[in-house]
Amino acid sequence: MGKMKELFMQQMEEQRSDMSDAEYQDWLKSQDDCCGGDCHCEGEPATQEDKESQYDAWWNSLTDEQKQQLYEEQESYEKERIEREMDEIQYIEDRMDIEDEMNHDLSFGK
Repeated sequence: MGKMKELFMQQMEEQRSDMSDAEYQDWLKSQDDCCGGDCHCEGEPATQEDKESQYDAWWNSLTDEQKQQLYEEQESYEKERIEREMDEIQYIEDRMDIEDEMNHDLSFGK
């Protein structure tokens, strides 16, 4: 998990742990109504324009350092994902080679 996400999750957990059960229930209900009824949260499905506008607003709210950190975390994740896939491919190829050798050895004695 990225450092920013970990920090956010930690802050959210701290806020929730300080709440009473009633306050927590109120907070949960407030999450369903994200804008006071000014958008899709009252039952209308979100449009693509709504989603893009929300994303753009979120992105524009980030500092250059936060954007750079997100980029670096994503790049690191992609490199790790590719390495895992390559390791899996190598494992499968190694297993196939072992099976071929075993089959060759078994057929040699016949």
